[in-house]
Amino acid sequence: MSKGLDELLTEYFQPEKLKAAFEAYERQKTDFLQQGEPKVQMGVDGISYQTFKKELDLRCQLLSNRLLKGTYQFYTFRQIEKDKPSGGKRILSIASIRDVIVQKVLYDAIYTEIEKDFRATPILDKVSCAYRKGKSAPYAASLIHGYIKQGFIFALDADIVKFFDRLSHEYLFEIIERKLGQDTPATKLLKRFIKTGGLPHKNQHGKIYGYRFFHRRKPILNKQRIIRTQGIPQGGVLSGMLANLYLHEFDCWVINDLAKKYPLRYVRYADDFVILLKQEELIALVNKEVAQKLQEIKLELHIDKNKTKSVDIAKDSLEFVGFQFNLEHIKIKPRNILRFQERITEKINKELSYKTGKNVKHRFSFFIKYVINRKVTGRGEKICDVCGGVLGERVKSWMGFFMVITDIQQIRELDKWIRKEVSKHFYKQYQLRLNKSDFKKAGLITLEQEYYRLHKRKSCSCEKCNSSSGSINDSNPVKNTEVRQTLCWNFIWNFLERIFKKLFPL
Repeated sequence: MSKGLDELLTEYFQPEKLKAAFEAYERQKTDFLQQGEPKVQMGVDGISYQTFKKELDLRCQLLSNRLLKGTYQFYTFRQIEKDKPSGGKRILSIASIRDVIVQKVLYDAIYTEIEKDFRATPILDKVSCAYRKGKSAPYAASLIHGYIKQGFIFALDADIVKFFDRLSHEYLFEIIERKLGQDTPATKLLKRFIKTGGLPHKNQHGKIYGYRFFHRRKPILNKQRIIRTQGIPQGGVLSGMLANLYLHEFDCWVINDLAKKYPLRYVRYADDFVILLKQEELIALVNKEVAQKLQEIKLELHIDKNKTKSVDIAKDSLEFVGFQFNLEHIKIKPRNILRFQERITEKINKELSYKTGKNVKHRFSFFIKYVINRKVTGRGEKICDVCGGVLGERVKSWMGFFMVITDIQQIRELDKWIRKEVSKHFYKQYQLRLNKSDFKKAGLITLEQEYYRLHKRKSCSCEKCNSSSGSINDSNPVKNTEVRQTLCWNFIWNFLERIFKKLFPL
């Protein structure tokens, strides 16, 4: 195994592979519908995207030399604070551009070997839904919906205390060495990545470091660095892979040991997981055993009832990975609907700044076509000329993420809200009265239309295309048979409802 992996690393550490990784990263950070440069952040080395791209061949050659010699060291991470949806702060680690490339090629090189354990059995393969190809939050949501339909309606909705910040290096290194060997190039590079510290986004006086600071000088202020003795940096592709590795033994314990004592279903997304049961009285017993097992691997289960809670789905909704579940439907979490509305409101408020002329109807058509529609459809998809299927990554959009929902009324209400808010703006600013037909003439793509379009689309079926695919985001979240059946019946019911309203208007 080790020899084969070493040879694979040698192949991936060639300049051509590093250059291809940069170009893929560049595409990932580019909004093709909005003209402009990719939104590539700068690390502590002070090397901007423009500089790195200009010297791409030389820099990839230097990276390759260091990687092949085994002398490569990661730069200190630039740390920034982000607000958590549930409150509090999360520290994200921004890597330098060269380190992002190295993370990506190392991830691609060892991915297949790491995945072997995660895919050991069909049941185990379904458990871990984050940071894996073909898995996603919508995929996790579809699984949970299917389990609820099977009668698993009592949930232990669990959260681990500061998971990424408190991972034991000793325990993680043992796992990596067992999997990849003790002194292999992959193990050495992963250990260096894990140990790499971060530069706080504020200095000792509370002043936030801006880009100019990193352009002027390298971060050699040792007093301000955070030396990492536990935990792993958040924000890179390797972080998610390492998190899954760390929790793999826990996953195996749940499905092989705990599931033998209690009939249950288990779904995990990073450090958040749900255990579903058919009997409410079992939740406390499962909670106790889970907490004990996590202590064995040097982790702690949240005791805060807002973090780890028991949910009777027949009475209260379960919220997980951005979705809301009841006995009948997968819905969009209310907080995510509010965020979407806030973003649409921001777009509407910016309409006056668009230089699209004084013709009000032209301004309206432009706003619908180039602002609202782009918000609804997201980035464009590449279509195969042979079979007409989607090539490569699927669309990244708000509706693309929530396409697994089964409550269509939610998006219908959002469509009404969008038309109402846009109408209010154009009447207030230009005294233009709008009705539903005006939006149709302007070519408005509704969320409901996009929802059904996403379900009708198909992936490219060409053998050549399939052999070259494999992006981490290239997944169809609606794989669960019961979810497909629910969506099918939902479509039929909505179709019949429309006919009934036309035949028998109120």
